[in-house]
Amino acid sequence: MKKRIVSLLLTAAVLLGSVPIALATSGASDSVIEEIIRNTGIMTGDADGDLNLDSTVTRAEYAKMLVSASSYKDKVSGASNSSPFSDVPYTHWAAGYIKTAVSQGWLSGYLDGTYRPNNTVTLEEAATGVLKLLGYTTEDFSGSYPYGQLALYESLGLDAQITTSQGSSMTRRDMMYLFYNLLNTENTEGQVYAETLGYTLDENGEIDYLSMVSDALEGPYVVESSISSIVSTYGKDVYRNGYVSSADAICKYDVIYYNDSTIWAYANAVTGTYQSASPSASAPTAVTVAGTEYEIETNDAALSLSTLGELNIGDIITLLLGRDGEVVAAMLATEYAESTIGVVTATGTGTYYDSVGNAYTTRTITITAMDGESYTYPCSESSIGEGGVISIAFHESESEVSTLQHASLRGTVSGYTIGSYTMAKDVRILDMNDMGVTRVYYSRLDGAELDTSDVRYYATNEDGEITDLILRDFTGDLYEYGIITGIKEEESGMSLSGTYTYLIDGERTSTTTSNKTLGASFGPARLTIEDGQLEAVRALEEISQPDTITQLGVTKEDESWLFWDDCTVYRYEGGTYTLLSLTELRNNASAYRITCYYDKDTEDGGRIRIVIARPQ
Repeated sequence: MKKRIVSLLLTAAVLLGSVPIALATSGASDSVIEEIIRNTGIMTGDADGDLNLDSTVTRAEYAKMLVSASSYKDKVSGASNSSPFSDVPYTHWAAGYIKTAVSQGWLSGYLDGTYRPNNTVTLEEAATGVLKLLGYTTEDFSGSYPYGQLALYESLGLDAQITTSQGSSMTRRDMMYLFYNLLNTENTEGQVYAETLGYTLDENGEIDYLSMVSDALEGPYVVESSISSIVSTYGKDVYRNGYVSSADAICKYDVIYYNDSTIWAYANAVTGTYQSASPSASAPTAVTVAGTEYEIETNDAALSLSTLGELNIGDIITLLLGRDGEVVAAMLATEYAESTIGVVTATGTGTYYDSVGNAYTTRTITITAMDGESYTYPCSESSIGEGGVISIAFHESESEVSTLQHASLRGTVSGYTIGSYTMAKDVRILDMNDMGVTRVYYSRLDGAELDTSDVRYYATNEDGEITDLILRDFTGDLYEYGIITGIKEEESGMSLSGTYTYLIDGERTSTTTSNKTLGASFGPARLTIEDGQLEAVRALEEISQPDTITQLGVTKEDESWLFWDDCTVYRYEGGTYTLLSLTELRNNASAYRITCYYDKDTEDGGRIRIVIARPQ
């Protein structure tokens, strides 16, 4: 039974920095399929890396593809010590491949003793070849050639996305789809074909593309001067921090990985006090810096961070992290010489050790940095408190914390621009309010209108592109959204109190306020919850019976609203709320009276937070 690659996780693909993917229910994107076929070696590109997918395929080329897609893939070369056919001399580039493919019964020659290596491959020839790889024989084909072969080829799903018809020549694009389909089809023994070649399957029984790419990677390497000193960029795709980029964008201290077709670069550094090593400073496998522990990936980093290296506990250092967030290299912060920007989320005290092992206690601040991660730093300045937007500069034995002033910026977010400013493709965005900080991605803001009051801070690179952007309570994603189901407010003399019951994600909670009431009303609402207590309630706007409902949102009377990623859908019947999936709702929309609840308009950062479906 055919199994397709339909569940590559975007978060994992971004982590790997792999090709951009656009998955559909019919299978993986062409980009993913192409990378799979490249990485298996079934098809290779020309000197420029181009697969020339619109070209036709010769019988000689097909013989090599079949061998490369078989258990003989690492055992056969084009060289041969004999001539397999009268028109294929032993000096022919594909002689070895043709000899193997014919001897295994995957292909056949002609009655006149020729193979005709330059003839193009027809659909029926190609289909028969892959069926033979799956273990099928002539006894499995009903009817005369090629009808039985083509019927089985179609019933197994090997024809997915192939446009060539019977008697027509196969293009390299058709071959790409054919071998992709082959890899994810079970053979006659019930085993997914990719697994018979040694490729890993994921938990869904599908070929594990990310593992395949990882196995073929070279790296990690740290760029000391230029990328060209490590690997040629000619003909290779380049991704930086998971986004399509160029070799010119790769900077000093970027960590890179590469294979034959692609370069992945990561600019991911952590700077702070070197607090401890585990299991020991003499042989560390992990280190704690800025309050967070990091696993060590390379021997060079382990040596630098050990007692035999140049870095000591108590030093202010910078860790360069690879694609898995592990330490690839380490250096003194003064060598890296880049500040850390973030929002202060907590203050406290911490114990640190100097270079000779003496302990000391100092005030600390915890920040959410632009990468969305939390870090803790010593900070004796009491004026730096929660909610502050700060920059930390690192010197040889101390850090310098400074408050960043409000920056004026406004405009529509569109096509990686805000007003007259261009945004970097890997722009880092935070949204903050009095309750916390959350990381935001560009897609969350696309189409929104930012006013000066919505922007707390931004920074640009030497090209004038916005690289860091901190918003002030713009998205609303830091609040909880639920349904108020119970209200009891009391006034006794000068004393006020309220008891409120609400649902969040289907879970029912009750809370009591003292000395105040919240003025809440029944129904969906935005909930401000601090330290586990309900502090404020604001009713949501509603859209009754939208005209259309899609995966992205709803429309009504030429207006549209988008769903929040964490939008909760409830079925309401007989006074009871039960959770319902958005997919179930869409598939049976006509069976319900649907009301969508949103906090503010889409251009203002709002989203549909709750949907209630009442049976008709």
